[in-house]
Amino acid sequence: MLAVPRLSHAPDDQTLFRVIREGISGTRMPASALTTSQVWQVAAFVRTLGRVEGSKSSGDQRRGQQIFVGKGGCAKCHTIAGHGGAIGPDLTDIGDRREAAELRTSLLDPSASVPLDFLQVRVVTKDGHTFTGVRINEDAFSIQFRDLSNQFHSFWKNELSDIVKEPKRSIMPSYQSILTAAELDDVVAYLGSLQGRP
Repeated sequence: MLAVPRLSHAPDDQTLFRVIREGISGTRMPASALTTSQVWQVAAFVRTLGRVEGSKSSGDQRRGQQIFVGKGGCAKCHTIAGHGGAIGPDLTDIGDRREAAELRTSLLDPSASVPLDFLQVRVVTKDGHTFTGVRINEDAFSIQFRDLSNQFHSFWKNELSDIVKEPKRSIMPSYQSILTAAELDDVVAYLGSLQGRP
C-alpha cells in the first residue's frame, strides 16, 4: 500500500529512490529500468499518495491538545509519537492521512470510519466472565486482545464458551455530547496538525 505518509521500506527520499531503482529483495518488487530522472519523478509521485489536502479546522491546536489529553481522555486509548494508550489506532500522523471533515466525523460517529485492521471482540469464559476489547492476534487455538483499561488478555479458545466479533464497530464514544462545538474545532485542529514530523 503506497497511500500512507510513511513507507516502511522507504522512510526517506533517498531510500525510496533506491527501492524504486533496485527493487526489494525477496519480494515481488523488481528493479526498475527507468532513468534517474524518471525514478525521481516516480518517487515524488509516490510521496503525494500518502498526503491529504483539505480544509483546515478553525480551532486552536494548543487547546485541542489539552482537551485531547484531559477532558477528551483520548490519550488513554491512542498513541501519539510513542506516548499514550494502545487500544485505538496510532494517531502520530493522522493529519497527513485525514482531512478535517473526516476527523470531525470520526469524533462524532466513530463507527463510520473504523480502520480495516481494527476488530472489537467480546469473549465469554466457560465460568461466565465476559471480556471486551480490541483484538491484537488470533489463531486457530487462541485469541489475544486489549481491553478498555489497556490490560492485555490471552485465552485458549477451549476456555471460552463464546467469541463475538464486531467488525466496523468502534469502542470509542461519540463526542457529540461530550465536547462543545468550539472544543470539537480545537481537537480537530490539533489532530490535523499531527503529521508525524518533529
